[in-house]
Amino acid sequence: MKVAFQGIRGAYSEMAVHEHFGKAVGTVGCDAFDDVFERVESGEVTYGLIPVENTIAGTVVENYDLLFANDIFVIAEVYLPIRHTLLAKKGARLEEIKEALSHPHALKQCKAYLKSKNIKMVPSYDTAGAAQAVASGDRLDCAAIASALCAEIYDMEILERDIQTNSSNTTRFFVIAKKENLPVDHKTGKTTVAFKTRHYPGALVDCLKIFQKYSLNLTKLESRPIPENPWEYVFYAAFEAGIDADEVKSAIGELTLHALFVKLLGSYPKAEKCW
Repeated sequence: MKVAFQGIRGAYSEMAVHEHFGKAVGTVGCDAFDDVFERVESGEVTYGLIPVENTIAGTVVENYDLLFANDIFVIAEVYLPIRHTLLAKKGARLEEIKEALSHPHALKQCKAYLKSKNIKMVPSYDTAGAAQAVASGDRLDCAAIASALCAEIYDMEILERDIQTNSSNTTRFFVIAKKENLPVDHKTGKTTVAFKTRHYPGALVDCLKIFQKYSLNLTKLESRPIPENPWEYVFYAAFEAGIDADEVKSAIGELTLHALFVKLLGSYPKAEKCW
């Protein structure tokens, strides 16, 4: 079995793959998020794993747009604590580090630590790519901020662990698959849908009252523009109940009567949060 993720070896997404599927699973790195969807749809891989939300950076809107645009089903959610590590070439010493490469988000999350060490921040495309660049270079005064997995993959020195300012930094991922690849014993406890309201005052309120009517606890509600239809929006909603529950079937059935359309994006087990 192979699982696709965005990034190169050592990315936090690959760590999330191992967290959910175990170390033995085969991983396939992709250049972009839409490449992950394409590999899943083509059957090149069985599953894909995509980040959808971070406790600091917020929603990864591109992946919600891709879920809406593709015939792909969410079958699981995964929470991964983000623990940033300062890595350098073997033989490097912490007191000699002058620059740190990483993704801008990671640099921002470690700004206080870097400032305390008088280390200059250098933006890079991604965290694992920064680690690979430092490992293949010849500078001992340059480090990368990335996952501890990168130290193992690129044979690097770990100079410091847990250098992020916010200890609750966590990313939520979705595992995606073609509907025919749903596990035989697939269980559900949460559901994510997309819907578009009609155009009259209170249309969204009428749709939301349906979730209240059937006692469905909303855990997410967010709007996104529809590129093909300027100034029109689709709403993404997640609630704590599986698609097989009678109240969910009734709620979605009623929602289809009030909304212009409803798309089921996935129904999956409720993952245990890691904080």
